[in-house]
Amino acid sequence: MLYGKKMIALCLSKVNDDVSRDFIEHLNAFLKERGWRLFVYASCSDLFWNSPEEIGEAYVFSLIDYDIIDAVVIMEEKIKNRDVLVDIRQNCTARDIPVVTVGGLADNPLSLEFDFDAGFELVVRHIVEQHGISDVHMIAGIKGNEFSDRRIDVFKKVLTENNIPFSEDMVSYGDFWATPTEEAVMKLIKENRVPKAFVCANDSMALTVCAVLRDNGINVPSDVLVTGFDGIESIYFSVPKITSCLCDYEDMAARTAKLIEELLSGNKNPETPKIIPRLLISESCGCECEHPINLTHYLNDLNNRFFRYQEEALSFNSLSYKVQTCQNISEVAKNFDHPEYFFNMACILRPEFIDEKVNPLVTLPESNAPNKLIQLFNTDYPEPFKPKYFKASEILPGLETFLERGIPIIFFPLNFLEIPLGYVCFYFNNYDPANYNKMPQTVNTLNAALGSFRNLKYQEHLIARIEEMYKTDPLTGLLNRNGFIKEYDRLVENTKTGLTVILADLDGLKHINDTYGHGEGDVAIRAVGLALKACCPKDAVCARFGGDEMIAVVDGEYNEDIKSSIDKYLECYTAHSGKPYTVSASVGVYKAAHTEINDFKELLNKSDKLMYMDKKKKKEFKKV
Repeated sequence: MLYGKKMIALCLSKVNDDVSRDFIEHLNAFLKERGWRLFVYASCSDLFWNSPEEIGEAYVFSLIDYDIIDAVVIMEEKIKNRDVLVDIRQNCTARDIPVVTVGGLADNPLSLEFDFDAGFELVVRHIVEQHGISDVHMIAGIKGNEFSDRRIDVFKKVLTENNIPFSEDMVSYGDFWATPTEEAVMKLIKENRVPKAFVCANDSMALTVCAVLRDNGINVPSDVLVTGFDGIESIYFSVPKITSCLCDYEDMAARTAKLIEELLSGNKNPETPKIIPRLLISESCGCECEHPINLTHYLNDLNNRFFRYQEEALSFNSLSYKVQTCQNISEVAKNFDHPEYFFNMACILRPEFIDEKVNPLVTLPESNAPNKLIQLFNTDYPEPFKPKYFKASEILPGLETFLERGIPIIFFPLNFLEIPLGYVCFYFNNYDPANYNKMPQTVNTLNAALGSFRNLKYQEHLIARIEEMYKTDPLTGLLNRNGFIKEYDRLVENTKTGLTVILADLDGLKHINDTYGHGEGDVAIRAVGLALKACCPKDAVCARFGGDEMIAVVDGEYNEDIKSSIDKYLECYTAHSGKPYTVSASVGVYKAAHTEINDFKELLNKSDKLMYMDKKKKKEFKKV
């Protein structure tokens, strides 16, 4: 439950097809009547191949927050990955959340299915009993296929009940598609065995039968009656229109909502009768079409979808290029401020998306599931992007407002090369097919654009790291000689006065190496490097210039007692390090006038002499 409303999760794929869209629309309507709300979790593909792309798409089902979901509905024929289905059910079982499967083959007592056998029986009886045809031939599907064989059994049953002898030559096999169907009908024509009626196991074969008969001068329905099964859209536009049987998803949605209501009311064993498809009487059997379609409206809608898709495809390609070449995430967000293409949607990113140090080609472990997320953009609340975090449990900023509208919120995964990036929420105010067709197109554009942007940012980070490694001394973290030379040239070019050169050399390195080992010598060298860095101004250029020799250059004349500062730093270090040796350094400081700075070698020699003078004084002091 969320904000006082029961929440139902629907899991499916391909929301852009008519069956999915119709089911979403009607299920949401029936749930809304009860004051409930619908979350839809959708993938673009049916996950059949389990390819890297589909592994990334399956991430959407991991977004289900079972702590707020009261029941789950799975359109099982839409999700072909068994592992995904098992995972959803196990999560629900662990939390005692009821799962209703729709149109699937799962061994689930809470499964709502269409009674395809009963639907096909309606078609066969219509031909045999209503039209009185005894000379009837069946075009079955694939030989040995369960669905095809069951429809043959129905065919035999109706013939037997009407005292029509059955023989095997009354059945041909069209394999559920055009070419084998055409061959089967042509064989009957050549053998002069054309029946008075064909009953086909699906609509595609029925359409082919009509075409073959027409091409051979045989008229449908005046010479031969033809029926199909499935209720696909093409049957409304053929000549003649095909008599068929339709799986009514409005009825399925109503049954689903009622079943959930019974389950949530405490009925653990509700009845789940199969839903009988609806007979569609039309012209191919000699009847009048009882379910005409508005052809003008349909073609206008089809044209709108097609031309809108073409126009948006060009714009999305341009957008993808722009996003990939953005310099930062704020520029990325700005590119999505196009109300003509993006509306009623929000884009949510995982926090690692804006962390260029995270390898975008490595999947983080589940234990690293983010507690916080980032909203890249929300078309209902456009504003300049700021990396504003929100709790992952909130799902979507402003979610309560969207739930009040009573519209389904549809979640799609964002992923690139199977790595999850986040998700997209669509909350369209209507069920316009053009909008539903647009969803996969939008998601695929975001996947390509955001994934490429993130990869490029990571590559830039790696290049910067390589450059940093090339110019940085790994032991001290200071610049190495190559890095120092580049930075020195920059100082020379920009300084208006002169430079201060500071040279520091570790005292007694040979003694430390010989007595305690070279590892301890490295420790002492690093300590001097840290001392030099800590005691110089923040904008000083500090480098390890040789084995135990450190150098720093400061823009202008640096008047602080650098020697004293380094001595105190190293005294403190020695006192707290627990090392059996003392770390100290000799320091030479040379303040170079503007006229001297172009001859770095000479500056180095002068500071080097001053450093050795300091070292000599220390040795003489020890003798005394």
